[in-house]
Amino acid sequence: MQEFYSYFLLFLEQKIIVSICVVIAVQFISHLIINRIRRDHDFLNEKHRVWISRTKNMSVLMIALTLFTLWWIELQEFALSIAAVAVAIVIASKELILCFSGSILRASSNAFSIGDWIRVGDNYGEVIEHNILSTTVHEIDFENNNYNYTGKTLTIPNSQFLTYTVKNMNFMKRYVYHTFSIVTDAQVNVYLAREHIFEKMDSYSKEFFEVGRRYNSVIEKRLGVDLPGEEPYIRITTNEHAQFVFTIILFCPTEQAVSLEQRISQDLMNFIYALKDNKQA
Repeated sequence: MQEFYSYFLLFLEQKIIVSICVVIAVQFISHLIINRIRRDHDFLNEKHRVWISRTKNMSVLMIALTLFTLWWIELQEFALSIAAVAVAIVIASKELILCFSGSILRASSNAFSIGDWIRVGDNYGEVIEHNILSTTVHEIDFENNNYNYTGKTLTIPNSQFLTYTVKNMNFMKRYVYHTFSIVTDAQVNVYLAREHIFEKMDSYSKEFFEVGRRYNSVIEKRLGVDLPGEEPYIRITTNEHAQFVFTIILFCPTEQAVSLEQRISQDLMNFIYALKDNKQA
């Protein structure tokens, strides 16, 4: 009996050593691969982030499968021994279970992949990594219609995919329906100003109009919906202060949206004040 117990302890010690060696080896190889990818490229693109994420996930999977295989018998005995506290464990690990369920939902629905622009609740960003527990994104300033990276990195628990609607905004990486408003109280013919702005927008959009039209058609076919179209739109209303409000919708390249807004705003104000000065003269 004593001899059997000695063999059992030796076998157990060997399992522990093997387990430690497996963890160290897999993590070391994963670290080398990731460092190689980062070292060879000054800036990581979508393909590099995909391979980094795959390397991390595969290393975790290999470690989990190896340890599970080595410790299967012990795990069975342990599972039987904790049957009385199973409910407490489920309650304690509720958030982890929800995160795992959210990961399954994301994978099964193909909601997004690395490199996509998404919105989860009030969080906007570009996906740079995802695993079974969380999703990491680079935050993008959508609230102010800037479409620029804020420099912040958000780690979103996958459990939020079960609570909030996940919006895939990837098509906005190239072209966007940019909406902005200009308010003026100048007493001039605003419809003359409207025609002037239409002429300006037509001249600004010549360089990308055809590409935008084709891209808009691709989005409509992919989503199966009828989008507003690539033509610019201007709506004139008034607010509670009796001021005129020009609401402009422009389908344009995302990186040009802010600059086009500034140019159009300047053109409109110049035209309105020119009309006002002529009227006074």
